[in-house]
Formats: sequence, C-alpha cells, structure tokens
Amino acid sequence: MDFKQFQLDPRLMQGVQKAGYEKATPIQEAAIPAALRGRDIIGTAQTGTGKTAAFVLPILNKLISGGQRNVPRALIVTPTRELAEQIHDVIKVLSAGTKLKSVTIYGGVGANPQVQALRNGAEIIVACPGRLLDLIAQGHAKMANIELLVLDEADRMFDMGFLPDVRRIVKAVPEKRQTMMFSATFPADVELLAKQALKEPQKIAMGISKPAHTVAHALYPVPQHLKSALLLELLKRTDTNTVLVFTRT
Repeated sequence: MDFKQFQLDPRLMQGVQKAGYEKATPIQEAAIPAALRGRDIIGTAQTGTGKTAAFVLPILNKLISGGQRNVPRALIVTPTRELAEQIHDVIKVLSAGTKLKSVTIYGGVGANPQVQALRNGAEIIVACPGRLLDLIAQGHAKMANIELLVLDEADRMFDMGFLPDVRRIVKAVPEKRQTMMFSATFPADVELLAKQALKEPQKIAMGISKPAHTVAHALYPVPQHLKSALLLELLKRTDTNTVLVFTRT
C-alpha cells in the first residue's frame, strides 16, 4: 500500500517523503487505518518492521487536525531512554511539515532540561516510566489533556519491573482516550494490563516474534555461578572485533 492511500493530512506527507517511506510495511498497513479511525490497538510485531511509524503517524494526524497546542496531548511510554530517543527522532522527521513538538523524559540524566522543555510546550511526551512519574508528582508533566496513549514494548517493561509504574501512569491519564499497546510477547501480566488499559482493541499480529533471518542463535544451559566464566571463554573464541553483550540489569 502506498502512503498516499492512508489519506493522511497533506502536511504530513513532507515528513513521509523526508523519511523515505514509499510502501507501507505490513504492520503499518494494518495498524494505521485502524488507529486513524480511533480504535484501541494491540499490536504484535518484530523490531524493525516499521512499528514506530505505525503509531506516530496517526498521532500526528490527530494532533494536527485541531485542538490545543503546546500542551501534552499524546504520551508514548517506552522501557529505555535509547528507545525514547529513537521514537523522538522518528517524530521529528515525520512532523517536519507541522509545528508539532515532542519532548523526551527519562532518568539517568538531569531533570532540569526536561522540565524546561515541558515548560516551553510540546504536544507529545516520549517517556520512560520512573522519571515520568516523578515529574507528574512534581506537577511538571501534566496529564489532563492526554488524548492518545501508547505503551511500546510492553513485555520489556514487564521484564524490567516497570509494570506497576505503567499501571500508575494509565490511572494518571484521562479515561477517555485512544490507547495503543505494542509487545513482542504477551505474558499473563501484560495480557491483564491490556484488559485494564484498552477498550475493545483491534488485535494486529504480524506473526510470531522471531530473530531476523540473518541472525544465528545458540543456547548454552549453564549454572548461574559459571555464567561469567563461560562468557569470557566464548569471547576468547569469537572471531570478531565488536561484541554487544545484553544483561538483565
């Protein structure tokens, strides 16, 4: 499907062209029309499928059509600051033909620049749960006008222990809103959150989440106390200059 077929506001097409989008990915083709109709959405899709644009474009389309400016009207909650910055970058590109602004809120850095950015005015907040709750409690992040809520990578937020915080955020935003949740998997707690946060959602699944076909997997069952020694040995035997190690905390 060509992006022109979505009948987005013409002002958004400048950003679509700037991003180099021509044909919609399957998740975009399925999610964007439903989101434009105002439906709540549960989306399952792999990383790298164009998921971010699938919720950013409907948000921008809604915000540009009218309503208040310079107050938060859309909230995107994500588990890590790296993801928050990636989403923020996509918003900046796609909103190029508009005057809509977004701010990022996350811990690990000073809060003052984020507070100042909120004071300067923005329609979209992209946030990690902990710092967002802090700024809500301090009165800097105002949730009263939120019309759209996105919970991105919900299963990772569950893995990182953020689910209680996410539930508090859901309670802090207006009950009358559009909510979109994206998750690669749906463990029981995430399923429960979906039931609590979404109303008659349209479910969009792009197949079972799996690694890209270019990735080879190997699993080493090993006792906890031997993990570090095994890792060091594997690194010694790995013929590469660059290695990325993911850890739980």
